[in-house]
Amino acid sequence: MKGRFWRATLVLLTFIISLILQTTILPLLEIEGVMPNLILVLVVFTALFSSAFTGGVVGFTAGLVQDLIIGRYLGLCAFSGLLVGWLVGELESRFYKENPLVPVILVFIATFVYDLVYYLGRGLCGSFPFSLSYAGRSMLLEAVYNMVLSVVLYKPLLRLFLPAAGDYSDRSSVHFFDAFYR
Repeated sequence: MKGRFWRATLVLLTFIISLILQTTILPLLEIEGVMPNLILVLVVFTALFSSAFTGGVVGFTAGLVQDLIIGRYLGLCAFSGLLVGWLVGELESRFYKENPLVPVILVFIATFVYDLVYYLGRGLCGSFPFSLSYAGRSMLLEAVYNMVLSVVLYKPLLRLFLPAAGDYSDRSSVHFFDAFYR
């Protein structure tokens, strides 16, 4: 129990630090109006190493915080994060997680899903001021950006989410919310 609590606390601190980086440092890396989405990368890793429920809750919560920071379209990032977190968590048992390509490719695909849901939501709100070709280019650029970020973060996040690298026997230790309910 104690180990799970500290692991969950460490994951929470990682998200808080990532939110700070997302709003302060990462805008400096913007290319053509696109910057990497560190929060989305963490949601994908969380879902991949836990469950659909945990991925969905973490995706929703992280997205809601992003919505509150952005200040527009409350719930759009939350819904996109919920969907991506749940989908990756639902598929997590089908992947061999020791292969570093798995999370990298999942982050690439998840970025497209996240952005597609986000852009469709903006369109439904009547706020889609740019062309579809721009949306496609920005989605591709963000997906590549996030993919590179996931390559850099793979080893540290693997150590964060697994009790010992390669030890998948104690899967309950990576379930974020289990630490608070036991």
